[in-house]
Amino acid sequence: MLPNTQWLDLSLDGVDAAVADRVRAFRLLISHGARLRGLLDRVLAPSGLTTQQGAMLAWIQAQPQAPTISAVAAGLGMSHQNVKQIALALERKGFIEIRIGENDRRARHLALTARHHQFWSERNADDFTAILGWTAAWSDSDVQQVIQLLLRLQDPHAGPVKGARAV
Repeated sequence: MLPNTQWLDLSLDGVDAAVADRVRAFRLLISHGARLRGLLDRVLAPSGLTTQQGAMLAWIQAQPQAPTISAVAAGLGMSHQNVKQIALALERKGFIEIRIGENDRRARHLALTARHHQFWSERNADDFTAILGWTAAWSDSDVQQVIQLLLRLQDPHAGPVKGARAV
């Protein structure tokens, strides 16, 4: 729980109610995102991974082929340099291989290793249980609504997401 919620209304005196609510929502998203990232960082710490590294690995795994560093940066909204630094750390840990592009020798592709697949297959169930606990205050309907709302932030013109239940 957040110990003090006065910050939600900080500098909102005289601001239009609809704008003020959006600022409050944004502040809550930022603070809860940071809190959840910290919780997962603590869970992952013994393995030597961070939440950001895990998110990047998951994004790479979702691609049909090994993406370039530039594609990962664009897909995750990160700088090329930040992706490169994370990729080098993941390569040292044995989770990815950085490969030179066949058609463009300047391109660097990030390919997942067997260690990556083995690592997550052994721990996903425990991680998913932890996430279930962190979101226990939400009903199944709440979860579906949160998914739809957050996806609309990503693409305001998108309709319902395939696989997500209607709310």
